Amino acid sequence: MQPPSPITPAQLAFDASGALISARYGDIYASAGGAFDQARHVFLAGNDLPQRWRQRGRFVIVETGFGAGVNFLATLECWRAHAPAAGRLHYVAVEKHPFVREDLALALAHSGASRALVNELLAQYPLPLAGFHRLSFDCDRLTLTLLFGDAVEMLSELNARADAFFLAGFAPGKNPQMWSDALFAELARLAAPDATVATYTVAGLVREGLRRAGFHVTRSKGFAAKREMLRAQLAGRAVPEMPAMPHQAVVIGAGLAGSACAAALAMRAVDVEVIECHERAAQEASGNPAGLVMPAFSVDWNMATRFTVSAFLYAMRRSVGMPADAWHPSGVLQLARDEAHLARQLRIIEHFALPTELIRMVSSADGAQLAGTRVAGTGWWMSGAGWAHPAGVCEASLANARCKFGQRACALRRCDDGQWDVLSQAGLVLARAPVVIIANAHRAATLLPECPPPLGVTRGQVSLVPALGEAQLRAPVCREGYVTPAQAGLHCVGASYAAGSAALDERLEDHVGNLERLARLLPDYAGRIDATRLSGRVALRAVARDRMPIAGPAAPHLPGLYLCVGLASRGLTTAPLLAETIASTIAGEPGPLERSVAAKLSAARFA
Repeated sequence: MQPPSPITPAQLAFDASGALISARYGDIYASAGGAFDQARHVFLAGNDLPQRWRQRGRFVIVETGFGAGVNFLATLECWRAHAPAAGRLHYVAVEKHPFVREDLALALAHSGASRALVNELLAQYPLPLAGFHRLSFDCDRLTLTLLFGDAVEMLSELNARADAFFLAGFAPGKNPQMWSDALFAELARLAAPDATVATYTVAGLVREGLRRAGFHVTRSKGFAAKREMLRAQLAGRAVPEMPAMPHQAVVIGAGLAGSACAAALAMRAVDVEVIECHERAAQEASGNPAGLVMPAFSVDWNMATRFTVSAFLYAMRRSVGMPADAWHPSGVLQLARDEAHLARQLRIIEHFALPTELIRMVSSADGAQLAGTRVAGTGWWMSGAGWAHPAGVCEASLANARCKFGQRACALRRCDDGQWDVLSQAGLVLARAPVVIIANAHRAATLLPECPPPLGVTRGQVSLVPALGEAQLRAPVCREGYVTPAQAGLHCVGASYAAGSAALDERLEDHVGNLERLARLLPDYAGRIDATRLSGRVALRAVARDRMPIAGPAAPHLPGLYLCVGLASRGLTTAPLLAETIASTIAGEPGPLERSVAAKLSAARFA
């Protein structure tokens, strides 16, 4: 797959009357009769909303052309006034040229949207990076998934069943690509059985394009000065129904993967039971005292980069509300290993036009100012990144789940009624549910003897280093290894990496290696530390052979059984998005990841 083209943001501009316009396409963003009123008349009323979502537990809207977000804000306002008691609304919008946050605030200042609504959107609004961005409102009862990139390309990556479409691109004569047969074909692929379409234009190419794609098209009264608008409905084509959300689920494992899955299901009002062999959460690889939350980049923006960048951005949005002692958005400094690596860092930033809010180059002097102590060189400063206490994250994520600690799941049994039994070593039923998520790392193979996930183990040891000197390390610094700010007077330094080793003994040579890594990060620290006096922690990472996580259905012949394993050393960064991907699949909701990326995470990739 080709790397994504850098996003070119929209340029803020107004015409002589004060209307928001696009200089690129030579068109206005909304009717002079009022953007908010147009949204209500054309897109909400044109799709018979809110009447249609009142009787449904789940409703999906797909918009072509997010623009300044007025249609979304009008929908959010209407949803809050007319949402069914237990309903969930998914709003998916594609935009090739999104506004940057500062310009969006100005664009919405006179839109008719309330200041409170605008501020809610601005608080979560993503950076201009290609790909999928999932935002959450109203305690996750409403999600906004923004697809930044070309409309046809982005919609082809979407896995969803849309109940209503808002066709809100610029006029067909100004931007014909937004009204092409290829786009209408994607709408038909995404359409639910009774899907409807509404748009302000009655242009012939739009009418005919919708008809060719299988929609029955009618005209109705337009908004303000426009005499007519279009409405359409999918015409008589059988479309598979999406599954209903189960009421119960079992998660096996209470580490970062399992606790994130429990949280994602609990947000959907699922009764979640967690089975954990230890007496408390996060006792194996997720039990290290500290870990980094940061993206990873490659010069070709490969599949791993696409996933980890999306996962990082989602993890930072989900971190809101985490306990202050568990999550530390301090920024992270990643030093260049050598001149070649420094040149590579610069090339990545320049080639992909990465925003400075995400990442920027800093000198060793600036890095020292940011980190709080002298550092060994130049590198990347990622201001939105940070570090966390994994056990604290797990405990917070398990707040709405029922946990059975000290019970080991040893086997699974499929029941005649479609349920799964989780069995103890003695064959006793520990839990029963229609959905089971296996999230117990390398032990997953024991529960799937017929199709074990191809996971290896990698031994890792961290060292706990006493805080030294008056300088206070304010942010993690990393290169081949990492060091985090002190907790209770100790820095976490790591980590060793021994592929294939399952030994859990603490080793002096690994402490020595960690101190060598520390010396290449903070020159003033490591030389004064005696490795023989250090304590540390050893854990086993579960790693797939292609080093990507495994998330999704366990196998086609095992309905209701899912995997979330192989997070390696990036669980803090990747677990929330992996869990959201699995929960969305179970619920039949729009996916938070591109289809091609989700396929790369699937266990089926090893078939």
